[in-house]
Amino acid sequence: MNINRRKFLEVSSIAAAGAALFNSNTMAAVVNGVHVIGINELRRNFLHPPDATKSSCYWWWFNGLVDQEGITRDLEEFRAKGMGEVLLVNSAGGLGGVPFPQGVKFLSEEWKALYRHAMKEAKRLNIAVGVNLSSGWCMGGPWIKPENSGRWYLQSELSVTGPRKFSDKLPLPGNRVGYDNVFNPPGFKEYIDLPLEQLDYQDTAIVAIPDHGSASNRISDERAKVLVAKTNHKDASNFILATAVMGPVLTEWHNNPADEPVPLAQVVDLTGKINQDGHLDWDVPQGKWKIIRTGHRMTGSRLMIAQPEADGLSIDWFNRKGVELQFENIGRILLDEAAKVGNKPKYFCDDSFEDGFPNWTANILTQFEKYRGYSAKPYLPVLSGYIIGSAEVSDRFLNDYRKTLGDCMADEHYKRFADLCHDAGILVQNEAAGPSRSGTICMDGLKNLGRSDFPMGEFWLGPNHEDESTLTDDKSYGVSRLDKGQNKVTKMAASAAHIYGRETVSAEAFTTMRHWLDYPGSLKQALDRAYCEGVNRIAIHTSTATRPQDGKPGYEYGAGTHFNPNVTWWEKSGAFFDYVARCQYLLRSGKFVADVLFYNGDTAPNLVAQKHIDPSLGKGYDYDVCNEEVLLTRLSVKNGRLILPDGMSYNVLALPDNNRMPLAVLNKIGSLVKTGVTVIGQKPLQDSGLKNYPQCDEDINSLTKQLWGNIDGQNIKLNHYGNGRVVFGDTIRQVLLRDRILPDFEYTGEEGDWVDFIHRTTPEAEIYFITNRHGKPLQSTCTFRVKNRTPEIWDAVTGKINNKVGFRQINGRTEISLKFDAFQSWFIVFPVSSSVSTIKSANNFPELKLVKELTGPWNVEFDTKWGGPKIMEFANLQDWSQHPDERIKYYSGKAIYTKSFDLGAYTDHKPVYIDLGTVKNIADVSLNGKHLGIVWTAPWRIDVSSALKAGENRLKIEVINLWPNRLIGDAALPAEKRLTNTNIEFKKDAPLLPSGLLGPVTVQIEN
Repeated sequence: MNINRRKFLEVSSIAAAGAALFNSNTMAAVVNGVHVIGINELRRNFLHPPDATKSSCYWWWFNGLVDQEGITRDLEEFRAKGMGEVLLVNSAGGLGGVPFPQGVKFLSEEWKALYRHAMKEAKRLNIAVGVNLSSGWCMGGPWIKPENSGRWYLQSELSVTGPRKFSDKLPLPGNRVGYDNVFNPPGFKEYIDLPLEQLDYQDTAIVAIPDHGSASNRISDERAKVLVAKTNHKDASNFILATAVMGPVLTEWHNNPADEPVPLAQVVDLTGKINQDGHLDWDVPQGKWKIIRTGHRMTGSRLMIAQPEADGLSIDWFNRKGVELQFENIGRILLDEAAKVGNKPKYFCDDSFEDGFPNWTANILTQFEKYRGYSAKPYLPVLSGYIIGSAEVSDRFLNDYRKTLGDCMADEHYKRFADLCHDAGILVQNEAAGPSRSGTICMDGLKNLGRSDFPMGEFWLGPNHEDESTLTDDKSYGVSRLDKGQNKVTKMAASAAHIYGRETVSAEAFTTMRHWLDYPGSLKQALDRAYCEGVNRIAIHTSTATRPQDGKPGYEYGAGTHFNPNVTWWEKSGAFFDYVARCQYLLRSGKFVADVLFYNGDTAPNLVAQKHIDPSLGKGYDYDVCNEEVLLTRLSVKNGRLILPDGMSYNVLALPDNNRMPLAVLNKIGSLVKTGVTVIGQKPLQDSGLKNYPQCDEDINSLTKQLWGNIDGQNIKLNHYGNGRVVFGDTIRQVLLRDRILPDFEYTGEEGDWVDFIHRTTPEAEIYFITNRHGKPLQSTCTFRVKNRTPEIWDAVTGKINNKVGFRQINGRTEISLKFDAFQSWFIVFPVSSSVSTIKSANNFPELKLVKELTGPWNVEFDTKWGGPKIMEFANLQDWSQHPDERIKYYSGKAIYTKSFDLGAYTDHKPVYIDLGTVKNIADVSLNGKHLGIVWTAPWRIDVSSALKAGENRLKIEVINLWPNRLIGDAALPAEKRLTNTNIEFKKDAPLLPSGLLGPVTVQIEN
């Protein structure tokens, strides 16, 4: 490819249905032992989703401030509103300095009794429970001793001249040599500057190299700028882009004529000549020598917001002993206590990796040789910038070093964690690929996630995310909590699930530092963005467990959307949970559809960038990203397509834009091409590591001659090899179009990426989820790569299915005219069993005609318990926060609007709607005593045809606003007069939020 994908990423990116729907003979079946969903079952489960597809939430127990009454209340409310699962996290209170009272001690007998009660109630209510295997995060505790904690390597140097007998103690490294610029140290603050004797220093190896007294035996010039990243010393915040993490280590070191490298054969191993006290006995040969002592210290990183009784050092992420200790000291207790009430956790969880940048482990030399096939000892001086062999050789050793850490993290931590859970009969969930506080930890994100039953990412809400202008591609992560307009790690979690055969793509959802500013309608655009990135299992962050005796809104977390029975609008939240469950049911059905599989290379750190429109691919196609492990062990070929054992398949494999590739990977690519696959990308010139060097490079060159032939990328761009082909010089899009693989989805309308999509395929239907990314209505002709099927429009908000859709077929695809309200989404479903009958005249979205505006007075009833007047007549609809009566101005909660209206002798049988105009912030509509439903998102209207009658009609609209107005009003009152109780402070002069039914409220009919 002529376009450099990585460079591009650094600068730009991008319930009711008619009975006729169930009259088909298409039923569920079992094919080859696999349950296949029939279209009727698909429809039924969409309307009434199974428990497994319902939302989860983080259920935080802060400082043990919970009781049985609150536990039962929470779980019963979760079940009633449509949640199917909780993730129990025990932690110290607050975060960000937010105070939190003390309850029972973690793992005390009182805590165990509460935990047993929770597990008993969860079983009664059929709510699954996962438990985070730590207090706070990440993983650790008082049982983690220094030798089992995270480690940093350190090096010291001593110059000696021979010949002579050296018998003396070697100097110890400085306590933080090489880490002088650490600025983002979670949990380090008490430890980072302690003297070395308090940091459990241990030696790894001692070597000596010739010392020519010249700087030319060290990496210099521009190459030195990336040394700190290549040696895994670079600190970074979690704001950093994946491409910025990977960019420095992908910058290849090339040999400089001025270099004076140390020949590998002249490196002397002195490890066996030093005793435990650091005393070295060595007969120094002729000449000047540099003795390099490599050892390691504990980083000192501790848990974040852990309860004091469970606080302690973070584990060593590269050695299984840490996770084994964690399992024995927490996991066994959780399993045993749950068993006493006949229940067990569904899974244990390892929350997001946010632990600085550990870069060593005590047995790293053994692990290095196991994974890389040669000894790392003679190359250790490279960690201090010395050139061993050559600059290119040193560069490749550093890649091997970083890859070894990635392999250890995946296997020693995440795989071992999974094995322990599986042996106990439960599953495992890991937020295993960040975004970590240090963006440079040497992880293979896909490999980590692939070790999990529930691979998990996260997505945040921007500080002002309700302002659409803050979410554009040009806004920084600090402003938008997005990378180039997309979530940071959700595409990585989705790719991991797809390539490792997992059904679900999980995400910590809606994390934010805002307090009571969000509600279902404000969350939808962020949720739908994540759904289009591949997420299909959310855990709402967060739902704080509170005691009813502590009042409302109660004690809360310092971060996370507040989403629990104490929020004002909780009683109306069921409609939002219905939407979540319907979406997640369809988005787990079948398999994800992608045309391109990008190989991400073998460099560590190895992360997947946010979802974007690749410059070589363009709009309308989707993709996955794979790593070295999946390419080597899971990919095969069938009918010219790349396939995975679990059913995923792709048209082409795209290679990364670099010159190095492991020989094993190239051999596998050769076999894939020979069997019939199309591979697109430049040929590698050398291996990325040093195993069997230099023979590996000769083998690389031999194989590339066969695979790439005479391709030069300009005059010759294609080479056939076996039944497949290799392409370089044409874009991926050009290759697909030549193969008559048209874009999967396209749309007309305004410029920009205002419609997003994701496509799932099942034996019985093609399922597209499409969403309007903007907060204004849009209209478009949308084209789907489906032929000979009749489309249906499924609305996950209402549960309605429209099977009378106007469409036309053109060039093997289907065109449909669609309308979107602000942030509105649709499922477009193409059942395989439908008879194809083009309906050109059908109006998919009939125009609405205004019949009447409901002006004049409204009776509004408030809840006196929360300071409102019992009843008030509003002459016209108005914003509560602007009302002169302070009982209304500072009111938070539910108000009931009632009004009568007369449509005369209206007998038209066309659908009739009540449009609510502007609602702050959720509404529930009844007409003539018939409940019609909750209105929580655009379009803010509801079909009232079933309840409408000629003559007078009685309309009731329940409207609920948010907590801040009451909290602001209470801030000006003495404590004894306040109606609310919470640990979150509001200022008495803070701006009030618009509240209530603002309208205009109108009656509309289909024209």
